[in-house]
Amino acid sequence: MSLASGVSAVVPVKDLQGTKSRLAPILDPGARAGLTVYMMGRVVAAIRSSGVEDVCVVSPDRIVLHEAQRRGAIPLAQESRGLNPALEEGRRRALELGATTLLILPADLPLLEAEDVLAVLKASEGQAVIIAPDGARSGTNALLTRPPDALPFAFGPDSFQAHLEAARKRDLDVKVCERSHLAFDLDTAGDLARLKKSGAAHP
Repeated sequence: MSLASGVSAVVPVKDLQGTKSRLAPILDPGARAGLTVYMMGRVVAAIRSSGVEDVCVVSPDRIVLHEAQRRGAIPLAQESRGLNPALEEGRRRALELGATTLLILPADLPLLEAEDVLAVLKASEGQAVIIAPDGARSGTNALLTRPPDALPFAFGPDSFQAHLEAARKRDLDVKVCERSHLAFDLDTAGDLARLKKSGAAHP
């Protein structure tokens, strides 16, 4: 059985009008929207290249949903407001499909590659929960749960600790997966400068 068997991946994306507001001093709204769509496409491609066939993009934005479909993801129009409720919609879909494992990856991981997704899947063998923190070990940049409803979502400030504590409260086996590409999320002008310095492709 492949590592990706029974896995449903969910990638949440905000409305493009309000996306990446911390980059407003250096990028106009069109450039921020373009950057978001570009990063979402990279994340979807990395997940699909890892062997995960069911990749769902949850967003209230029609352009995002259209672009997600073009890239081979299933578009899911968000009916709720906010990140955690959006993920609940993705989880509900995964459960209805009979998925055994849920993988959450945000759309702002511009360095993500298939090997990073595979590392999370490999780490999950025999584990109920895998958490990949951001570079500051504050946020959560990947969350895998088996079964899909094993853990409540706690994305937001200090979500890394919140997810760890939620897993421990439920006596779930949890493993932390740390990789440089998973840890790098793009939010600030400094992050954008680091991306350009890295030599990685970017819009």
